[in-house]
Amino acid sequence: MEGMIRMSGSSNEFQGNAIKAVCSIYVPVRNPIMSAQWWQQHFGLGFAVPFNPAEAQAIMKLSDGQWLHLVETGGQVDNQFLNKAGYEMFRFTFEVRGIEVLHDRLQSNGVRIEQLKDRDSCGINFVFYDLDGNKFDVNEVVSVHRTAAEADKVKAHLFNLAYPKSQ
Repeated sequence: MEGMIRMSGSSNEFQGNAIKAVCSIYVPVRNPIMSAQWWQQHFGLGFAVPFNPAEAQAIMKLSDGQWLHLVETGGQVDNQFLNKAGYEMFRFTFEVRGIEVLHDRLQSNGVRIEQLKDRDSCGINFVFYDLDGNKFDVNEVVSVHRTAAEADKVKAHLFNLAYPKSQ
């Protein structure tokens, strides 16, 4: 029965992993409306549902339908943690398309970002911080989503490399 999962007390059976996807992400913020405006400005996110001040959260919708809950907290805003080696980790990596456009936009708008990293087959990544200092990572596997020539152009642009002229 390897690979099979039987739900306790139920006759329902299915193959494989029981978790399909992440549908909601909850991020602590000091001011949900200001945070929502920041996400709109820099990433183009819209509200998933109308803002309700009684809930003290703004709910934004990502392009694939997941929800980003910007939840007001009176406590410490801290979305990251230290790994065993002492590196401050982010909790989420967002998959993006057009990483070079996003990187340039965030950089020109003064968003705090860290150095780009080319992780070969894992893609190109960079870290950014929101208004409250929450740390996030973005990734695009350009070798999968673009032609080899397009991937080379993206890398040349982002890493200031000389790009050979088209044949």
